[in-house]
Amino acid sequence: MLFSEVAVPQNIKDVLINTKKSGRISHAQLFLAQEGMPALALALAYCQYISCTHPTETDSCGVCPSCQKFKNIAHPDLHCFFPNIATDKIKHSNSDAFYDKWREIIINTNAMFSFQQWADFIDAGNKQPIINVNDVSLLLEKLLTKPYESAYHFVIIWLPEKMNEASANKLLKTLEEPDGKTLIILVSENYEALISTIVSRTQLLKINRFSLDEFADVVANRVGCDKNTAIDISYITNFNLQQAISQGVNVIDEDSYQNFVEMMRSAYRMSYFSRQPQKVEFDKSEQLINSLVALGREKQIAFLTYSLNLVRKCLLLNIELGDMVKSPDEEANFLKGFYPFINLNNGHYVVEALNKAISDVRTHVDGRIIFVDLLLLLGQYIRLGDNRLQKK
Repeated sequence: MLFSEVAVPQNIKDVLINTKKSGRISHAQLFLAQEGMPALALALAYCQYISCTHPTETDSCGVCPSCQKFKNIAHPDLHCFFPNIATDKIKHSNSDAFYDKWREIIINTNAMFSFQQWADFIDAGNKQPIINVNDVSLLLEKLLTKPYESAYHFVIIWLPEKMNEASANKLLKTLEEPDGKTLIILVSENYEALISTIVSRTQLLKINRFSLDEFADVVANRVGCDKNTAIDISYITNFNLQQAISQGVNVIDEDSYQNFVEMMRSAYRMSYFSRQPQKVEFDKSEQLINSLVALGREKQIAFLTYSLNLVRKCLLLNIELGDMVKSPDEEANFLKGFYPFINLNNGHYVVEALNKAISDVRTHVDGRIIFVDLLLLLGQYIRLGDNRLQKK
């Protein structure tokens, strides 16, 4: 991975480049970024730059044997640890058991993928992937030997917040005093979930996200669209760069917006059913459900994720943080009239219902059951959040 391939602010790259030039490479570093930023890609580019035999002033050469091995995630001194699961075939799981899958997803996505995408890729199902004590034991075992080709052992721990307590405690001494020349990089998306003793033993590098203008420039360049379209993509994905690049112009899905509007209108009509049953147009609700079922799993998840984003915007508008809400014009106009119905009284229930629907889609529950249940729940929750209905 080259620095030039990693979409982070240049000043962040400069900090890392200067650590090699000055010979002041901290042995334990914490890369902290919000979800969707290419922190893992940056960690790989940093390790490749340090190991490169012919680096330039600003990047790896990309052609030496070391760079080629890093490109294929096959360098003998690169050790990656990441959340994994036990299976029927792998009772005592560790990262090595899933390394072929790891290499595949990194190469296919340029190291830009979410935790949920990784969980789906390894068929985790209802299991929660974690970094377990077997991983740390394996890490310590690898560090007992000298590096094969580079001056360093390079250890990347992706999502250390997914460590269980036993794993974290076993890692502490190595973070403080690693054997030999070792660079350990923890790549995290949730600072609060890390135990304080881990944080205190690492040098923190915050990977700030781009401004709107910079973000849109990156999206326009990577997706191949005009700047205005890129701005719309930025708003719709809530500045999640991984989602913006992977979905591109497909994220601007007029059907998702229309389906959300119809879903909420159907739920609103249902909230009045006990008083005015003749006004509930079940045929429209059935048409909506049928259209959502016909989307298929990936598009259903994309629609429900889009819906969660709009619910989040409603909650921000309710607490008078409208300046944080960025939407395309049509969506913004709809939210102005709709946001009072998703408020602090019912917002957490709506979020819970949408998250449950996403989970059910991922576990192959029948789509019709999912969306009928969701529509009924949303009707109840809209009634709960509408003060006018509470007085009736």
